[in-house]
Amino acid sequence: MHVNDEDRPEVQFSFEEMPALPPGAMEDSDAQGQDEPIRIEFDESIDKAERADYIAAAAIGAPTGVLDIFWQKQFDLSEAHTWGKDKVKSFVFDVAKGAGFKPDGKDLKDAIRFLEDMFPLASDRLTPEFGGSLQHHLRDFAHHPSPVGLLMSILAQFTGKGYGTDTSGAFVILDLPADALIGKTFPEKLFYGTIIWAMHLTSDMAGLSRALGEGTDIPGPILSFLKELSAFPVFKKEGADNAFSNWISKLFNGTLIRDADGNPIRINFRTELGVTDQALSQAKSVIANECLVRGYYFLSRLKDELSRNDVRSLKDPERIDVKRVIPTDERSLIRMLTTSSSVFVLTNLGIALGKAAATSMGNRKKFAGGVLLNLNFVGIGRMAVAIASDSDSKYIAEDLKDYLNKRAEEMNTFTEDFELLRLNDREARLLFSYQVIAVKRDVELTKNDKHRDAKSAWLDEFKIRQADQMGCDVATYFIDEESATGEMQKAFGEDASSWPTLFAMELWLFKPYYPFNDGWKERLKGVKYKNDYVGKDFLNAQDVIDKKKIDEAKKTYKHFTSLLTGSRTKTAIIAGGTVAVGIAAAGTAYVLAPVIAPVIAGEAVAGLSGAALTSASLAAVGGEPLAASGLGIAGSTAIITGGGALLGIATTGGAALVSGLGEHAEQICPEPVRAAAHGLPTAP
Repeated sequence: MHVNDEDRPEVQFSFEEMPALPPGAMEDSDAQGQDEPIRIEFDESIDKAERADYIAAAAIGAPTGVLDIFWQKQFDLSEAHTWGKDKVKSFVFDVAKGAGFKPDGKDLKDAIRFLEDMFPLASDRLTPEFGGSLQHHLRDFAHHPSPVGLLMSILAQFTGKGYGTDTSGAFVILDLPADALIGKTFPEKLFYGTIIWAMHLTSDMAGLSRALGEGTDIPGPILSFLKELSAFPVFKKEGADNAFSNWISKLFNGTLIRDADGNPIRINFRTELGVTDQALSQAKSVIANECLVRGYYFLSRLKDELSRNDVRSLKDPERIDVKRVIPTDERSLIRMLTTSSSVFVLTNLGIALGKAAATSMGNRKKFAGGVLLNLNFVGIGRMAVAIASDSDSKYIAEDLKDYLNKRAEEMNTFTEDFELLRLNDREARLLFSYQVIAVKRDVELTKNDKHRDAKSAWLDEFKIRQADQMGCDVATYFIDEESATGEMQKAFGEDASSWPTLFAMELWLFKPYYPFNDGWKERLKGVKYKNDYVGKDFLNAQDVIDKKKIDEAKKTYKHFTSLLTGSRTKTAIIAGGTVAVGIAAAGTAYVLAPVIAPVIAGEAVAGLSGAALTSASLAAVGGEPLAASGLGIAGSTAIITGGGALLGIATTGGAALVSGLGEHAEQICPEPVRAAAHGLPTAP
């Protein structure tokens, strides 16, 4: 059932722990097939009625955008002028006949002459002063079909003056001659200044009787406004012509715009009338979209009200709250209109691009022009108004603020949880000491003197670098195997949490003899690490970590490395809209690796942000051995992911958290997860 805006409960996302993977859970990972689905579903706490509103709005916007193909006239000034010319001719004839004109055997010139004689305009006596038959309709403000034109006509009756511009575009006031038609009484002046003015402009729409043809008609309302605006001093530069006024004159004369054949296009009343018709043709689908959305809103809310109030008879409708039903400025309606108008514009844009591509034949200029000619500008304007309304009502700002606040809280919760993937100073010292012990044992087993010397030199450099990184003295930082065994047991006795699992993974991943810089490449040529310290000596040297735990760490790491390197296909299933994500088998750790890494890396990445922070943190987690192995960031992510799987850190989370991390997943994975529509898996 739909919920009114003020009654709608706040959406909350819940996070629940998932059980840890049982031992050997990854045993049959290779037998599970190549598809590892990451299931994405709707959070059931989201209001289904609101979701239905958005879906309905989009479903209305798309088809009305398609209908626009059949209803919209292509924007074309030449076609607009031709259409306007035919309509004006018919209109002038009809007005003349209504005024008593007998059209038998007579043409348009006769109809115009009839109206001119019957409805003379006082300022026509100033035709020469305002530039003759081709210019005085533009320069004489009384010939403008605009509020200013009406005002100037009335002023002429009461002042005996004509108002307009001279050839330079400057505003001028001219005296009317004595024989100009000026009313003698107040009502007569008003009648001449209004009714006679309107009927005279009707005759001038099609041109002058003595100079019938293009260029002798009147400007349209838009060009009239621009001409009146150009008379302000701000557009006049000292010692120069009024460039704005000249530009308007060129529009009116047809010297500025030409059609594809090079013929002049005059922007006059007839052209503006045709453009208006084209704009109205665009408005049809926009109005249809608006009516359908509001109609859906009304019917859906009426249905909910009937159900809520248990209306069963003709008397019961009195219980209905009309405010809940009327499609006014409710929050959900405003958002629906924003959604539908946006989908409408995107649909129209797609069609415009397709039509332009089909007709341009690779000509970029023609393609760009084709797109503009097929765009529905009324729809674009409606979308802008809808978005502005949504913004002015503060709905978008409120939603964004709530989203960011919730995401920040959820991120804090996750990063706090994943801090357990970090080894403390004591555990790190044990790890580095066992790494040194492993290398020493390998050096002892090396028979080639040159290789043995290179390995010893590498070990010395390794110890210096690790001790320096930890801020300790190299002479006292590393402990021998016997002392390490005792410290290992003490550490486990004091903290029997998850650190031994991470310790085992790190020690197994350790591969020495990587070059510290280019100078080491030649020194280490042919040097290989042949000692299986972790699988043999380490198991016998301590009792905290057994073979089973090491094998589990190996398989988990290999499994998630195969996912990250693209050897397995990742499949996403989406239910659409706002989502909450549940990822099994450490999927959360997998997606959140770039977020977890800075938590683990700690001060090693202080001062960095953005992509640099992500890369540096993942590198810090993996360390130089991983970089040398070629796995780099992917290997570091596998450590985090595998660790998450081993520790059972797999959770269900809200979309506000996971959806914002998509770009990180793409940086890490060569084959990022893609969401397919309508609940279908993506192609492998």
